[in-house]
Amino acid sequence: FLNSPNGKKIERVWIDSACMPQDHPKGSRSAEDTASFKGMLKEVNRLYLGTTVLILLDLSYVSRFWTQFESWLAMQFAMPDGLKPAVGTKNERHHIVCIQNAAEQSELHEKMLIQSWATKTPEQAHAFLSKPDVTVTNQSDKEGQLPKIEALNATVQGAFGEIVRQLEDELAASEAAAKRA
Repeated sequence: FLNSPNGKKIERVWIDSACMPQDHPKGSRSAEDTASFKGMLKEVNRLYLGTTVLILLDLSYVSRFWTQFESWLAMQFAMPDGLKPAVGTKNERHHIVCIQNAAEQSELHEKMLIQSWATKTPEQAHAFLSKPDVTVTNQSDKEGQLPKIEALNATVQGAFGEIVRQLEDELAASEAAAKRA
């Protein structure tokens, strides 16, 4: 993919399992790495909401919490009034490559993933991901991320509001400095 026209635009690659300190074998992660991992885990959803995402889709992908959550985020974009579907717009930034057994019917699997996630609201994504057939290795990950999904529109709106406030403050300071000059 990185050698394709779309891939050549990518300057940096982040792979969650390689970039976040894993605990394999169990109990091998240091206290410092555990603290780093927990901090990253709290914010990792922002990466998928704001960067180009390469989805490596295999048959197990659609049953796992993290992969589905990341797909949904990759198919959204942030606006001052909250999240909006990115699919089919200039803000679309996900790419799907079907691998292993999913490669046999890649068009079907790609279409299914997009139809499943492209237009879901945060409330719909939360309801879907909370179901028991959406699996996760560590249940506390799911429990920690689900409330974020419900609050994501408000979080996005708050972030845009803060930017507006900062710009207004800078403009006021600049205008005041111009008057003094």
